[in-house]
Amino acid sequence: MSHYFLENPWPIGIISGVVGLILIIGFLRTGESRVLIASLAAVGLAGLVFALDALVTTSAEHGERVVSELVDAAEAGDVEGMLQRISPEASLHLGSVTRPGQPFSAVQASFKTLSGRNRITENWVIRLRGESNGQGGALVFLSCRTSTSGSYGLVPTTWSFEVDEDEQGRWEITRIIFESLMGRAPERAL
Repeated sequence: MSHYFLENPWPIGIISGVVGLILIIGFLRTGESRVLIASLAAVGLAGLVFALDALVTTSAEHGERVVSELVDAAEAGDVEGMLQRISPEASLHLGSVTRPGQPFSAVQASFKTLSGRNRITENWVIRLRGESNGQGGALVFLSCRTSTSGSYGLVPTTWSFEVDEDEQGRWEITRIIFESLMGRAPERAL
């Protein structure tokens, strides 16, 4: 239920607002005070839901922010900026999280290619969506079409990132899953 109050308030907010407006119209026609009270309660609920959404940052929103910052750093070829968003214990999985993860050194090596032979020349983020994982962290899904200095045009890729808060309250990526490259499981990192 917290999903509808904190991560996606639109369904409850819109329904409550519409019900409130209908009840206000009913009050204007009948003049009954209990209809006015009900309409104010519905409009108040809509306002409360949107206020909570604005005031509370969920783990999914933290995850989306961290992954968005990672993408921005990758587009700029900023290897240090990318590594600042990754936990030193992070692993890189090719194709699926069930496949054995490669160590942090593989993540570093992949990132370094983005400042050289795989420098991003154009990037279109198609989807960036986070979900709270129920354990205080987030799972973030990313789909993009990217052109690099080593590619021939825009190449579609899909990724998943596990993002968690460390002991100092810093949000960082703990697992990278490179799911697909041109619709197929990648055979190697970048």
